[in-house]
Amino acid sequence: MPLTVEHTTRYADALMTLALAAHRPATVVNTGAGYAVRVDFERGIHLLATNAPGDLSSDPDAQNPWVVRFFQRQPDAADVQLVEVTGEWLVDAFDQALAVMPIAGIADDPNAEPGEQRATAPETLHLAQ
Repeated sequence: MPLTVEHTTRYADALMTLALAAHRPATVVNTGAGYAVRVDFERGIHLLATNAPGDLSSDPDAQNPWVVRFFQRQPDAADVQLVEVTGEWLVDAFDQALAVMPIAGIADDPNAEPGEQRATAPETLHLAQ
Protein backbone atom coordinates (compact mmCIF):
# COMPACT_ATOMS: atom_id res chain seq x y z
CA MET A 1 0.00 0.00 0.00
CA PRO A 2 2.87 2.46 0.36
CA LEU A 3 2.76 3.53 -3.30
CA THR A 4 -1.01 3.34 -3.75
CA VAL A 5 -1.55 6.96 -2.73
CA GLU A 6 1.43 8.19 -4.76
CA HIS A 7 0.28 6.33 -7.88
CA THR A 8 -3.29 7.55 -7.37
CA THR A 9 -2.02 11.14 -7.37
CA ARG A 10 0.46 10.50 -10.18
CA TYR A 11 -2.15 8.85 -12.41
CA ALA A 12 -5.15 11.02 -11.50
CA ASP A 13 -5.81 11.98 -15.14
CA ALA A 14 -5.59 8.38 -16.34
CA LEU A 15 -7.88 7.19 -13.54
CA MET A 16 -10.48 9.86 -14.32
CA THR A 17 -10.35 9.19 -18.07
CA LEU A 18 -10.70 5.43 -17.63
CA ALA A 19 -13.51 5.87 -15.10
CA LEU A 20 -15.38 8.03 -17.60
CA ALA A 21 -14.83 5.52 -20.41
CA ALA A 22 -15.85 2.53 -18.26
CA HIS A 23 -18.64 4.26 -16.31
CA ARG A 24 -17.11 2.69 -13.20
CA PRO A 25 -14.63 3.86 -10.56
CA ALA A 26 -10.99 3.27 -11.42
CA THR A 27 -8.53 2.78 -8.58
CA VAL A 28 -4.89 1.95 -8.05
CA VAL A 29 -4.37 -1.43 -6.39
CA ASN A 30 -1.42 -3.43 -5.17
CA THR A 31 -1.51 -6.73 -7.06
CA GLY A 32 1.20 -8.36 -4.96
CA ALA A 33 3.56 -8.20 -7.93
CA GLY A 34 3.29 -4.45 -8.39
CA TYR A 35 0.63 -1.80 -8.85
CA ALA A 36 -2.12 -1.56 -11.45
CA VAL A 37 -5.17 0.46 -12.31
CA ARG A 38 -8.27 -1.64 -11.58
CA VAL A 39 -11.88 -1.33 -12.67
CA ASP A 40 -14.50 -3.77 -11.39
CA PHE A 41 -17.48 -4.75 -13.53
CA GLU A 42 -20.43 -7.05 -13.00
CA ARG A 43 -20.34 -10.85 -13.20
CA GLY A 44 -16.94 -11.09 -11.52
CA ILE A 45 -15.12 -9.31 -14.35
CA HIS A 46 -12.39 -6.77 -13.70
CA LEU A 47 -9.60 -5.13 -15.63
CA LEU A 48 -6.03 -4.44 -14.62
CA ALA A 49 -3.98 -1.89 -16.53
CA THR A 50 -0.24 -1.33 -16.25
CA ASN A 51 2.29 0.74 -18.16
CA ALA A 52 5.46 -1.04 -17.09
CA PRO A 53 6.06 -4.79 -16.99
CA GLY A 54 3.44 -5.92 -14.45
CA ASP A 55 3.49 -2.58 -12.66
CA LEU A 56 2.77 1.13 -12.92
CA SER A 57 5.75 3.23 -13.90
CA SER A 58 7.06 5.82 -11.45
CA ASP A 59 7.04 8.21 -14.42
CA PRO A 60 3.55 8.56 -15.95
CA ASP A 61 5.05 10.59 -18.81
CA ALA A 62 7.38 7.77 -19.85
CA GLN A 63 6.65 6.41 -23.29
CA ASN A 64 5.67 2.96 -22.02
CA PRO A 65 2.71 1.25 -23.67
CA TRP A 66 -0.35 0.39 -21.59
CA VAL A 67 -1.34 -3.23 -21.12
CA VAL A 68 -5.02 -3.78 -20.37
CA ARG A 69 -6.13 -7.22 -19.21
CA PHE A 70 -9.68 -8.35 -18.48
CA PHE A 71 -10.12 -11.16 -15.96
CA GLN A 72 -13.09 -13.13 -14.71
CA ARG A 73 -13.25 -14.45 -11.17
CA GLN A 74 -13.75 -18.21 -10.93
CA PRO A 75 -15.23 -19.86 -7.87
CA ASP A 76 -12.57 -21.86 -6.04
CA ALA A 77 -9.96 -21.18 -8.75
CA ALA A 78 -7.60 -18.52 -10.01
CA ASP A 79 -9.00 -15.67 -12.08
CA VAL A 80 -9.12 -16.43 -15.79
CA GLN A 81 -7.61 -13.89 -18.17
CA LEU A 82 -10.08 -13.12 -20.96
CA VAL A 83 -8.21 -10.49 -22.95
CA GLU A 84 -4.85 -8.76 -23.09
CA VAL A 85 -4.26 -5.72 -25.28
CA THR A 86 -1.32 -3.33 -25.51
CA GLY A 87 -1.74 0.25 -26.68
CA GLU A 88 -0.01 3.59 -26.60
CA TRP A 89 -2.85 5.23 -24.65
CA LEU A 90 -4.80 3.73 -21.77
CA VAL A 91 -8.27 4.48 -23.13
CA ASP A 92 -7.33 3.23 -26.60
CA ALA A 93 -6.09 -0.04 -25.09
CA PHE A 94 -9.32 -0.25 -23.08
CA ASP A 95 -11.44 0.25 -26.22
CA GLN A 96 -9.39 -2.33 -28.13
CA ALA A 97 -9.76 -4.82 -25.27
CA LEU A 98 -13.55 -4.38 -25.32
CA ALA A 99 -13.56 -4.92 -29.06
CA VAL A 100 -11.90 -8.34 -28.73
CA MET A 101 -13.69 -9.54 -25.60
CA PRO A 102 -14.96 -13.08 -26.03
CA ILE A 103 -18.66 -12.76 -26.68
CA ALA A 104 -19.97 -16.25 -26.01
CA GLY A 105 -20.21 -18.01 -22.69
CA ILE A 106 -18.85 -15.37 -20.34
CA ALA A 107 -21.94 -15.29 -18.20
CA ASP A 108 -25.46 -16.59 -18.07
CA ASP A 109 -28.25 -14.14 -18.74
CA PRO A 110 -30.22 -13.83 -15.50
CA ASN A 111 -33.40 -13.42 -17.60
CA ALA A 112 -32.75 -16.46 -19.80
CA GLU A 113 -34.74 -19.66 -19.54
CA PRO A 114 -33.03 -22.40 -17.49
CA GLY A 115 -30.22 -23.96 -19.51
CA GLU A 116 -30.25 -21.17 -22.10
CA GLN A 117 -27.10 -19.10 -22.33
CA ARG A 118 -26.84 -15.72 -23.98
CA ALA A 119 -23.88 -14.61 -26.04
CA THR A 120 -22.31 -11.97 -23.85
CA ALA A 121 -21.11 -8.84 -25.58
CA PRO A 122 -19.22 -6.06 -23.81
CA GLU A 123 -22.55 -4.28 -23.31
CA THR A 124 -23.41 -6.84 -20.63
CA LEU A 125 -20.70 -5.24 -18.54
CA HIS A 126 -23.13 -2.31 -18.41
CA LEU A 127 -20.51 0.18 -19.52
CA ALA A 128 -23.09 2.71 -20.65
CA GLN A 129 -25.43 4.21 -18.12
